[in-house]
Amino acid sequence: MKTNLVIIVSTLTMCLATRDIFSELFINYINLKQTSWIAGLNFPQDTPVEVLQRRNGARLDEDFYNNLEVKVHNITDEIPEQFDSRTKWPQCESLASIRDQGHCGSCWAFGAAAAMTDRLCIATNGTTKFQFSPEDLLSCCTDCGNGCDGGYSSRAWSYWVDNGVVSGGDYNSNSGCQPYSKAPYEKSATPQCTTTCLNTHYPTSYSEDKHYGSTNYKIEQDVQQIQAEIMTSGPVQASYAVFDDFYNYKSGVYQHTIGEQSGHHAVKIVGWGVENGIPYWLVANSWGVKWGHLGGFFKILRGENHCGIEQNILGGEPKV
Repeated sequence: MKTNLVIIVSTLTMCLATRDIFSELFINYINLKQTSWIAGLNFPQDTPVEVLQRRNGARLDEDFYNNLEVKVHNITDEIPEQFDSRTKWPQCESLASIRDQGHCGSCWAFGAAAAMTDRLCIATNGTTKFQFSPEDLLSCCTDCGNGCDGGYSSRAWSYWVDNGVVSGGDYNSNSGCQPYSKAPYEKSATPQCTTTCLNTHYPTSYSEDKHYGSTNYKIEQDVQQIQAEIMTSGPVQASYAVFDDFYNYKSGVYQHTIGEQSGHHAVKIVGWGVENGIPYWLVANSWGVKWGHLGGFFKILRGENHCGIEQNILGGEPKV
């Protein structure tokens, strides 16, 4: 293995100079360098790095974020070693759902809409299964940023409270008022805000379909506080720095190994656990179910604010 590593290192500089991050050389180096996760090809080898970078649309509005209310839990019970929201609330199928944002920097809207969907279901014990529309946030929240060119998750949660968000399923689903209009492999411009239902067969009007949040807040950078929030109210939204090696994640507990920073991504944390002695967060991505070996989910190192995963945690309570 040492000989292989020397050969790879000797030629890796040339690979990185062109950012050939889907090459066999790059992937083999990741797998030889560490043992906590497995790398493999998730995208076609000719996928331009710029296309992948566009998926990382999470932006941080520091002034807005810093002024958010901090929710603090009084933790009296022991936090379990393992927790999975999908198991805790099996009546809420959305917890196991993985969506696909396509070639649009709409992760900020997808992460928020996914967590809002889960939280409304949990708050009503499964009686309200309403899938919030990333499309509505993406196109109509003008204060949220630049749509497909990136946005602010913190403002998306505030928009939910102040303006409400309609329903909407995935691309080609014909589900809800405003299903996602962007094909998974289509370079996308931000859709125009439309205050009518894009799904003409949906029986409820746009204004009547709106569901609201009652509060929105952040959770401090503290593992137990984040865990307590997930256990009591459901998944949270997080954002973190994406590096070149992450695109090749297949399984295991991700830890940044090699490559340049590619942007910031917003996701939904649904639980946590320990694998081979390594603590991790269990996270739902929005790059489709074929990404990775976990059906679109991934695990990332917990407890060290790895890639900033623990420093921008958002949540809110639905109005029921």
